[in-house]
Amino acid sequence: MNATARRRHERRDEIIRAFWRVARSRPRRAINVRAVAAEAEMSPANVLHYFSTLDELQMTAVAGAREEFVEQRRRVLDLPVTATERIYAMIEAGVPDTISDELRQVYESVAILAEHSKYIAEHRALNERQVMLYRTLVEIGAGVGEFELASPPGTIARNLVALEDAYDLYPLIGDLTPREECREAVRSYAELALGIPPERRPGYVAD
Repeated sequence: MNATARRRHERRDEIIRAFWRVARSRPRRAINVRAVAAEAEMSPANVLHYFSTLDELQMTAVAGAREEFVEQRRRVLDLPVTATERIYAMIEAGVPDTISDELRQVYESVAILAEHSKYIAEHRALNERQVMLYRTLVEIGAGVGEFELASPPGTIARNLVALEDAYDLYPLIGDLTPREECREAVRSYAELALGIPPERRPGYVAD
């Protein structure tokens, strides 16, 4: 990467960081190019030199947030523990106690996807990577005899990701179900789908 390309990359990163700072300080409807430009200490025209629209900036920022989320899940997959322990750790990461501004923006960006089809393939690919991480873990657990699958690995993986998405979306529409209760719902499905007996749940205490 030459100096010009490197500087352009750095400036884009500065603008994306400014976008997230603005997103954390105000509601979505109050985010605009002028606010991001002010936060980045540059002119609105300069922001639009790197991102042609606010939607393009948001989608780029959201793609980065999703990429980081997938990377966090990959690190869970690589933990040196049993497949069962990794399943519970994946669920813990996928249904966090607090819905971050980044995760909120991910779900709010769905409306933009409907208007800008060029971003759909990229977001679908990131979603498929989440499914594949779960599928890999399910297949590992089945291969070593930890899991007795009630459905094909791909079906279980896709259902787990869908459940996490649902329980992460609910708080954004006012649902006040405790987050631990949400995680427990996902864990209960995983235990049924994977044939995990209660005694193998982390922290299990026999009666």
